[in-house]
Amino acid sequence: MKITILGSGTSTGVPEYKCECDTCEDARRIGSKNYRTRPSIHLEKDGKHIQFDLGPNFMDQIDRNKVDWIDAVVFTHCHADHVSGTNDIVMPCRKQQMDMPIFGPEETIRILQRNFDYMFSKDSYQGGGIAHLIPTIVEERFRIDGCELLPVPVEHAAVQTYGYRIDNFGYVPDVKRLPDSSKDLLRGIDVLIVDALSFNSRHPTHFSVHEAIAVSNDLQPKETYVTHIMHRLDHRYFSAQCEEQNIDLPDNVHLAYDGQVIEIS
Repeated sequence: MKITILGSGTSTGVPEYKCECDTCEDARRIGSKNYRTRPSIHLEKDGKHIQFDLGPNFMDQIDRNKVDWIDAVVFTHCHADHVSGTNDIVMPCRKQQMDMPIFGPEETIRILQRNFDYMFSKDSYQGGGIAHLIPTIVEERFRIDGCELLPVPVEHAAVQTYGYRIDNFGYVPDVKRLPDSSKDLLRGIDVLIVDALSFNSRHPTHFSVHEAIAVSNDLQPKETYVTHIMHRLDHRYFSAQCEEQNIDLPDNVHLAYDGQVIEIS
């Protein structure tokens, strides 16, 4: 299994608009790991290509990372940084000459059908400028062409939100509380990608670094990568930043970065 981290940033991206902090200034440097687009991954397994979320950077992300095929799209939830690029799936559909299966929580599918209603009817599919989406609401374990995915319910703001488990990999990009029942669904994974917005444990809708490390220590994957990162975390100084915050940073916990490739056997 191959996972490409297309985006590792929070909803504003990094650099933030008009911000001149040290991290944002570094993010403006070509090649900086602090440059972060909205959170998304692309997973390849057994010849299948699964796209997780379609944020506003979607087209740039798949072009930059040379994603040349998408078999299906899986949504985590309905916030704009995860769905606002949905219209751009038209180009993969056109190049692949196919309709696009999409999967996600009921609330997300309903909002997509409302906001992109023209993409769900063949009546509007004229001239090749519109993608046709085939929706499936997910609640339990499901398959995409033989690839099994397990939805992991999490608490994030006031919207229905899932993480997902695929074999020994867990992806939980937006979470404030991970119920014990959901932790049980993730036990035994080797790699975890999980939300860690900042060092602020009082944030109402996202894990802090401390909370993400606590979950990692509980689940004990071989490697954990934190994502949905704002500009207060800096790749160059992350270990030192953790020390300043009196956080014991385990050797197996890392900041994710855009373009990172993770291979899982």
